[in-house]
Parts: sequence; structure tokens; C-alpha cells
Amino acid sequence: MRRILILFCTAAVLYLSTSYWYLPNSPYSHYALQNISSTFLHSIGAINKVVRRISKGYENTKYWFLSRAELNKRLRKMETLESELQQAKLEVNVNQKIIAQLRPLTNFNFPKQLHKVSVRVYGCPIGFYDAQIITSNIEAATIKKDDVAISEKGLVGRVVETSNTILRVMLITDITSRVPVKILETGENAIAIGNGSSTMSLEYLQSKKTLRNNFKRPPAVGDVLVTSGVGGIFPPDIMVGNITSIKDELITVKPFVTFQTLDVVCILYDPLVL
Repeated sequence: MRRILILFCTAAVLYLSTSYWYLPNSPYSHYALQNISSTFLHSIGAINKVVRRISKGYENTKYWFLSRAELNKRLRKMETLESELQQAKLEVNVNQKIIAQLRPLTNFNFPKQLHKVSVRVYGCPIGFYDAQIITSNIEAATIKKDDVAISEKGLVGRVVETSNTILRVMLITDITSRVPVKILETGENAIAIGNGSSTMSLEYLQSKKTLRNNFKRPPAVGDVLVTSGVGGIFPPDIMVGNITSIKDELITVKPFVTFQTLDVVCILYDPLVL
């Protein structure tokens, strides 16, 4: 009960004191209200200005960092796109060059004495030292060692082993493979040597073996290689691959055939030779 009485008296005193300052006829009411209001509003305005300046500075700093990061990101993206565009232009130029060089081969026909039989690929043991495929053998065909294997994209290799059931074909990328080739545009002869990987090396260029170079230009990236027919194993004008890089004395050739995905190959054989 005593606590309630104390609280009631305190509230009454506060009410009377406040009423004294803000009564309509009080000489202090207008001055007190104006003084308190102006001081309070001035403080709020000053604080608001400071907060606005801090917020504006923070936003400017944040925007500067974000704009710099976004600019760097866009620059990196533009550099990547420019690099991809240059690579695409190079590939287009190389492909156009390859198409122009392959145009004379559109009417190519294999020698009439050679027959062609399709066989299915059963195994593809491709390693560093050996690059071979194993196919089924067609009993009706008289396939023998050194008969040539091709696909719709170009030269695959040659037969190195025959039996009643299987054929073993050494790929042109085998480390022991040697294919006499010709640069289609310049007519220069060379040897494409397998290196046990997905590419080959071009060596023994004819221009380096003669005292006088009669060819119109040296080999270049994009040049197409076809079989030259030298040696008598591979028929001439079978597509082999194209030059992909030239670094000092090393000329890299990429075959047109993707050997890991071969399902069927064609064997060229002479039925008159037993």
C-alpha cells in the first residue's frame, strides 16, 4: 500500500510540474517549448548530416571497389574472349586451307586391282610403345601382311599379323611406324614417324636432302599430308593428317583418324596375290 501511495504522489508531482511549464497562460511555456524543440531538432539535423556524409562516403568507396573489381572481371573476360576468338580464327583459316588442299582429291579412286573389305574392331591396345588394333578376319578375303587399313577419314595403318580369326593392325602412330608422305600443296616428300602418342613427327624432308630447293615454300601449319606411294606398301593419295605445329626442327602431325573411337576399318587387299 505504501508503494502505491509513493508512485501516485510521484506521478502527481511530475504532472503538476509539466503543466506549469506548458499552461496556456504560463510565461515560460512558449520559451521552454521553443528552446527545447530547436535544440533537439538542431542536434537531430547535425547528426543526420554526419550520418549522410558517412553513408555517402561509404557508398562511394564501396562503388569504387565494386567498379574496379567489375572492371577487372570484364577485362579478364574480354581477354579470354579475344584469345578464344583468335584461336577460332586460326582454326577457321587452317580448316579453309585444309579444304582447299583436299579439293583435288574429291575424285580420288583407289587402284582398280585393290579390293576393299570392312572388318569390325574388337580391341584397341594403344600404349606408348605399341599402337595396334585387333579386328575380325574375313575368311573369303585373302588378307595378308602389309595390307593397308583405312577408314572414312584417312589412313589407319597396315596389317602386321593374320590368322584364321583375327587381324592385328599396326597404327600409323605406333613408335615403329614409318609412312612415306607428301605435302599436298607443295609436293614435297617426307616420312611421317609415329611417336607412340596421338600425334606423329614429320622427318626426312626432301628439301633438306637436296642441294637445291625447288619447292615454292617450306612446310607450314595446316598443310595436309597424303601418302606418296613410295615404297609400294601404301597406295598414293590416302589422307594421313595435317601439320599442327612447327617448333625449330620438330614438325608435329595430327592424324585425321581418331583411333580410340574406331568401330569399323576397311582393309585394302589384292585378291590376285596369295
